[in-house]
Amino acid sequence: MKRRQMNSLAHSLCAYLCSRNNDIGGYWGIGVLCAVSKRERRQKISFVLRPGESLRIDGHEISGSKDVTDKLVPLGLDSIEGRLSFFTDGRYPQGADRFTCGLAIAIAQGGRVGMSITHVECWPHDPTRERRRAIAGDASRAAPPAPRP
Repeated sequence: MKRRQMNSLAHSLCAYLCSRNNDIGGYWGIGVLCAVSKRERRQKISFVLRPGESLRIDGHEISGSKDVTDKLVPLGLDSIEGRLSFFTDGRYPQGADRFTCGLAIAIAQGGRVGMSITHVECWPHDPTRERRRAIAGDASRAAPPAPRP
C-alpha cells in the first residue's frame, strides 16, 4: 500500500473514532474516554487496533468497531496504533468542563508509515447531562436525545 493511501486510511480511522455515532455503552465514546482521563488524571490514552477484532480503548469497547476492523483484514497491515490526548480548554457556558481531544493514528506496512492527527472539542461524559443513545431496536420507545452542551 502506498504511503498516501495509508495516510488516507489513518485519516478515515481518526474521523471514525471522533464521530458521535460511535459510542461506549450508548454514550459518545470520546466523552466517556475524556471522563476516564479526567478521573484518573491521565492526559494520554494509547491503544492498538487489531484488524478483525473489536476496538477496545482502555478496557472500553467501541460499539460496531468489529465491522470496521473486518474491512482492514485483507490489507495486510503490520500495525495500527493510536493515542488520545486530552487538554483542558475552559468551560462551556452551562458549566461543563471543556476539553480538546487530540487523536493520532499511525499505520505501518512493509517499512512505510502513514499517519493522521485530528482534534475535536469534547466534554467528560456526565450521565446527569446526557441520555443514552437509542439503538435501532429501541428507537420506537426511546426518548429523543438530550441537546449537547
